[in-house]
Amino acid sequence: MKKITYILSVFLIISSCTSEIEYRIPAFQATINGANSWEAADFNVTTNALGEGIITGSDFNSSISLRFPSINIGVYDFRENIIGEATYQDTIQYSTLNDGIASIAYFSDGEISINEITEDSKISGTFTFNAYDSSGQSTVNVSQGIFYRLPLIQTTD
Repeated sequence: MKKITYILSVFLIISSCTSEIEYRIPAFQATINGANSWEAADFNVTTNALGEGIITGSDFNSSISLRFPSINIGVYDFRENIIGEATYQDTIQYSTLNDGIASIAYFSDGEISINEITEDSKISGTFTFNAYDSSGQSTVNVSQGIFYRLPLIQTTD
């Protein structure tokens, strides 16, 4: 009987392990090209002298950077804002400032949504974007992006 109880206890402990975001606070993650899960091991949120918000994260093999006009709740479109850019970098750097050069022109696009700013300056929201490399021939799709309770560090540089 003790063996059965022990086995059931081990099974319950193992089966209750999950990778849901609520168990990893803070979190910064996305899906790359619809198949690869990406999760930042190192990240930060800062502001610059212009008041722009900058979220950066790295998983040590690749990185995502999001720059947008201000740290306020709202939706910021990377295509419509002159001040705004999303980048993904692995062996190639992709940016929403670059567009495709195929016979039918494809434009980079995407958005970031700031959904919550807590009283202790923690930021949460979502993002998605399509970006091209500098030649306009290679593209990356970053979808289902989420950042949750990332601490804001306000800077003046």
